[in-house]
Amino acid sequence: MSTMKERILDAHHKHPTMRPKELASKYGFSLNYTRKVLYNQRIGVAPLKSIDKNPHSLPNKVYRAIKNRRCDLIQLANRFNVTPAKIEEAIEELKNSHRCVDNFEDGTVQMASTSPFDPNEEKVVINTLGSGESEFCVGFLSDMHIGSKYERLDVLDDIYDRYEKAGVENVYVSGNWIDGEKIFNKYDIYVYGIEAQVNNFIKKYPQRKNMKSFFISGDDHEGWYVQREHINVGKYMEMKAREAGRKDLFDLGYMEANIVYEKELGKSIIRIAHPGAGSSYAHSYKSQKYVESLQGGEKPDIVCFGHYHKFNYAYPREVHMVQPGCVQDQTPFMRKKNLEAHVGGCIIWIKQNQFGIFTSVRVEWMPYYDKKFYTYYWDKKTDTGDFQVN
Repeated sequence: MSTMKERILDAHHKHPTMRPKELASKYGFSLNYTRKVLYNQRIGVAPLKSIDKNPHSLPNKVYRAIKNRRCDLIQLANRFNVTPAKIEEAIEELKNSHRCVDNFEDGTVQMASTSPFDPNEEKVVINTLGSGESEFCVGFLSDMHIGSKYERLDVLDDIYDRYEKAGVENVYVSGNWIDGEKIFNKYDIYVYGIEAQVNNFIKKYPQRKNMKSFFISGDDHEGWYVQREHINVGKYMEMKAREAGRKDLFDLGYMEANIVYEKELGKSIIRIAHPGAGSSYAHSYKSQKYVESLQGGEKPDIVCFGHYHKFNYAYPREVHMVQPGCVQDQTPFMRKKNLEAHVGGCIIWIKQNQFGIFTSVRVEWMPYYDKKFYTYYWDKKTDTGDFQVN
């Protein structure tokens, strides 16, 4: 006799587009249990190779113990009948495996649901060569949501071609580089589990000679793995990229990062950020309020905003404020909310004098709106998992 779980999965196999509430009503299942079974089925997290897969290993035992509550080392040592030093080793192994662990001042530890960040930390320092005024260009991108059925790999590849022709050496990406997994986007994605999503991202993300791409992670989409599985997803992506032989992909942290451009007598700061909340009626409003909220003395010179899927350039409080659009078509969620998607990316042309001041900033917006780009043939899935676009 089949179990309730098996019956639910069998019913889901027969009706893959039916929502949990409809499925439970049709077959007389418990709604809460149906949701739980389908959620775990579609959003099961693949084990990380860098973590011991043995469920009875000490790191995994400690992980389960501190996942939802704070414990001190003595409590954990007594619980697992080991020395406190062994508990410390297990916690270090979790951290080395890119799990997020909070260490509190009272000596307790707990798995973190976010990656800590310092918005004033200087993540990358770049020395612009030459004396006097120099000119350079950088690429700005955001929200490619790779792993989504609405990803625009054709646009992404073409943008990198244009970056290469322009002489771009550094590309900055303001979050949502993968689509992540939640119960409400499970029908919008074609790859499941953090390991599969990250591997898919590394495989499909463009690579060009002498070009580096720097990423922050948003608090949503890839950030859902941080909140739910306590994984530092950006560091995990960088580790997997190195294992795959890619040395052009770099993690800059969570939600915000500062890139410093230095000259002989001074410096300027480019910040990439992935704020929260939804879009507003005026495209510039949310990013403008971000700049207005900054305290004096901590303003960057340029901010590249992700999250809103819009293109916009403005100059509030003497800060160059750029939204570089997105590299994803309008999703059903966005249509439901009456939100448009500005598909494309930016090149920022910058002149910097010997005092480090950005004396000229020019934003080049590259939009994509050829209708042929929007024609998908999902039934023509290849053996490699790619989708052909005619």
